Amino acid sequence: MDVPPLHPGPFSDELLVLQADHRSAYVWEGELLDQTLRARRVDDLCDFMRGRDFHPHVVQRLRDTSFYRIFQIGQLQLDWSLITALIEWWRPDTHTFHLSIGEATITLQDVEVLYGLSADGQPVALPQYIRSMSCAQYLDLLQQFTSFRAQDETAASGASRMALTTIRQHLEILHPDITGKTDDLHIHRYTRLVLLLLFWGCLVPEHFGKSSELAISTSSSAAR
Repeated sequence: MDVPPLHPGPFSDELLVLQADHRSAYVWEGELLDQTLRARRVDDLCDFMRGRDFHPHVVQRLRDTSFYRIFQIGQLQLDWSLITALIEWWRPDTHTFHLSIGEATITLQDVEVLYGLSADGQPVALPQYIRSMSCAQYLDLLQQFTSFRAQDETAASGASRMALTTIRQHLEILHPDITGKTDDLHIHRYTRLVLLLLFWGCLVPEHFGKSSELAISTSSSAAR
């Protein structure tokens, strides 16, 4: 059976107003790009996990948070060519993939199935008093919950940023000390740092623009 040719571009630019700046415009105009896109990614979590297994006490606490499955998935081998092709079919105007079978997008249910994270229940949000904290107050809170405080914080763009590498290096020191006799407080603090490394090094690496750094809000940045 003969397959009818597929129209390479949008039939109308009335809705897709960003088409002229879209990567696919070059492809559809015959200017094929041989550059395979590669997303920026943070390797601090992968470097820490490589060759290390969590103590059962830590595993149980990670299971209680429902994030342990992400650690089990580990570092996936990504098909960059497939991702590049999907980018060419992604429309920023509508936030959907425009495929030959119709439009499709990523939903919370997809995240729930892939990562085992619950998409139901109440959302988690920072209380207002935390949003208005100064950098020093935030670091004090971080030290209170994790017993960790970076010694070389640097200021940038009105907010203090802390390199994730410093967290990973601190965890590398703590890891051998986790045993069956380790007290619960120490395990709780260790687990919180592991989750911090997961959130900013894996789940939301681009949220603050610099994926290798954790942004610490100040009063001025929170006001924005």
